[in-house]
Amino acid sequence: MSDAKVPGTPPAPAPPALPVPAPEKEPGVAYSRSLRFWLDPANLAVKLRQAGPVLRTKTGPAVAFQMNDPSLIRKVGSTEEVFQFWGTDPCLKEVAGRGLTGTEGRSHRERRAVMRPALAAPRLAELGTSVWSRTRRLLAAIPSDRPVDMRFEMGRFAAGLLVESVLNSTLSPKTLAALARSRSALSAGMIWKYTLSPWPWLPAPRQRAFRRAASTLDRAVREVYDNHRPDPDGGDLVSLLKRAAGDDRDGVLHDLYALLLAGIETTTGTLAWSCYELGRHPDHQEALRAEADAVLGTDGPAGAVRPGLMPRTTGFITEVTRVHGIPFLVRRTRHTTCLGGQTLPARAVVTLPLGALRRDPARYARPDEFDPLRWSPDAQPPLSPASVFTYGLGPRYCPGAAAADILVPVALAALVHARTLRMARPGRKVRVSLELTPTPKGLSMVAAPRAPHPAGAGAVRSRPGPDEHTAPAPHP
Repeated sequence: MSDAKVPGTPPAPAPPALPVPAPEKEPGVAYSRSLRFWLDPANLAVKLRQAGPVLRTKTGPAVAFQMNDPSLIRKVGSTEEVFQFWGTDPCLKEVAGRGLTGTEGRSHRERRAVMRPALAAPRLAELGTSVWSRTRRLLAAIPSDRPVDMRFEMGRFAAGLLVESVLNSTLSPKTLAALARSRSALSAGMIWKYTLSPWPWLPAPRQRAFRRAASTLDRAVREVYDNHRPDPDGGDLVSLLKRAAGDDRDGVLHDLYALLLAGIETTTGTLAWSCYELGRHPDHQEALRAEADAVLGTDGPAGAVRPGLMPRTTGFITEVTRVHGIPFLVRRTRHTTCLGGQTLPARAVVTLPLGALRRDPARYARPDEFDPLRWSPDAQPPLSPASVFTYGLGPRYCPGAAAADILVPVALAALVHARTLRMARPGRKVRVSLELTPTPKGLSMVAAPRAPHPAGAGAVRSRPGPDEHTAPAPHP
């Protein structure tokens, strides 16, 4: 018989289509309903564009005033005479104490001046090499044969690097692990104590966890003090603090408390979110590894290790901060004042939504996409990392910014140089924890030893691969 159709006969039914497997989903970021307004910068940016220069918000009994105008944000962040820094609030005295965080005005400027020589560029010339030499032992403590909680591992890693490379001291493995475990309770506890200070009825379990965490940090600070190894010229940070304090040992301990708390908090968040994005984007991980191979080699770097030699890595960290950085800074009015046509009562909480500025489409193309290449030296239009407000603004600008700009890129380069990161549970949502620095909660990853790499320097890729993509931003 012929296969020709007989005119007028209906066509034969098409064979059923084979099911197409759904593409593997990347893990997204999940915000709880109660925290979405505060922690989701994309959602906040939408709300603020619909509001005026000052937006009054209310979460339970807590009332806050959000600054929507960039000029007002800078004014609030820079005017100490009207707006009080959160760390000086009496409700946080047990944590801030008399150290750098809990001082204001002249006293604060004097404490910063004491630290400045140790945190200036000439003194930090060898910091990158010091960080690299210490990462191998600290990274060896991260299990490679099973999934691990990257928030905990990066907390331990960050604490070790900060203590050894910046404070010239050491902490026992037991203390490092205790610090990493307690960091979240201490950070979240400070948020709740400050926000609800007019209503001091925090749940008892949270209060107890906060006190235990504060006690852990206090013990670690005393261990740092006792194990301190001064530089021969006495110009290291802890030596400067001790010399300026004279016989006031408690004053030095309070400053170390503030430095440890701030340094571990911000570095842990940045490194944990960096691991998250590396797990989502294998092509970026390959590019950062090629760059690290070119700088660090197989047996260690031939010369000084500087972030300037790793533009892809520094751009990656800047983008991590833009997408996942601190969503807002907090101040409190000292007295009744007027801003943006609204009257703010005395002791009012004022929030500066930096996360919304980082998602502003007028500033960034595709603001909700994770794209480290937007910070490439040859990107058009060129962007300034200063617009991300990584280290705050005004008189409370982070005094350790220059050290962090070296420590974090070198630490990340060392991590991808030694390990291959992948998600332990692909497709699982990663939640955001409300802390001083929001961190990924439930980020389970495998940090496997990388395959042997060639002795020659790897080529650094300048553009993403064909399979590189980003997960959609969470819906408001």
